[in-house]
Amino acid sequence: MNIRLASKMTPLHKKILSVAILLILVALAIYYLKNNISDFNQLAIVSPWLIILLVILFLITYVAISSINLYLLKPLGVNLEVKESFMLSVMTGFYNLITPFRGGMAARAVYLKKKYKFPYTDFLATLAASYVLIFLVAGIVGLFSVYYIYKITAQLSLIILGVFLVSTLSMLFIIIFSPRIPETKYPWLNRFIRVINGWHLIRKNKKVVLATLFFSFLQLLIGSTMLYLQFRVFGIQIPFTSTLFITALNSIGILLAITPAGLGITEAITVFSASTLGILPAQSLSAALLGRAISLIVLFILGPIFSYILLKKKPSDIIRRRK
Repeated sequence: MNIRLASKMTPLHKKILSVAILLILVALAIYYLKNNISDFNQLAIVSPWLIILLVILFLITYVAISSINLYLLKPLGVNLEVKESFMLSVMTGFYNLITPFRGGMAARAVYLKKKYKFPYTDFLATLAASYVLIFLVAGIVGLFSVYYIYKITAQLSLIILGVFLVSTLSMLFIIIFSPRIPETKYPWLNRFIRVINGWHLIRKNKKVVLATLFFSFLQLLIGSTMLYLQFRVFGIQIPFTSTLFITALNSIGILLAITPAGLGITEAITVFSASTLGILPAQSLSAALLGRAISLIVLFILGPIFSYILLKKKPSDIIRRRK
């Protein structure tokens, strides 16, 4: 699909495209499972107790995400409570699951607009600004993992190395030169432009920048630890640097999340990146699906509950609290 075609897509077309891609990925996964069932039969859950630890780590991930939101929004006059920010982050994750194109972000924007009178444009710009630092962290961590893996195993994927290099260098360019680029009539291209322009909102606030860098790095470490444990559940031991490598690439893959919560996209990136390290697709897919199952269960339990709690609050109650 070219940029001109993308610019003419209506919300219905985007939804159809998202569902179509998801169905194709699911069909490919089923086809692979059917033709490689013997590989999966060799796998068994050998450490079920680790699943409890994975659930805890998954919730801690949302603590890190909510902390980023707190630091980003406070300078702009939105003083979220710690509990409120956590629930809002979980609600966002839940709506990402049930809507395409990361619809949870739209739900969060609507909440902030109704409860705090926070403009949609400011929300989108703030979100884009955070991505500059998130992609920078992912790129640097990815380059570190590539170097370490190559040093130990002499394995190197030039494609993934290129992705990490482009991510790191382009984000450094934005941070150093802070260019302003006018938006175009092409929505897909504008997604990248908003990331570049959004940086201006936070670049002079060192506290916000440092906090976002720290919690982005923490989120990446937790994600890597989770993936490491997801392999361990099946008795598969891989180096932690390998899970750093895979998780960093998945972080950059946020821009490709056109299916609900990146369903299929994240798993495909995991299998592809793991295969460059010599990890069997059956092993990496099983680990990825375990992580997906945990996220689905937790978000489908907590998401509706937190949504109800947040949405029943009246704007007047929040205004009085802020005073």
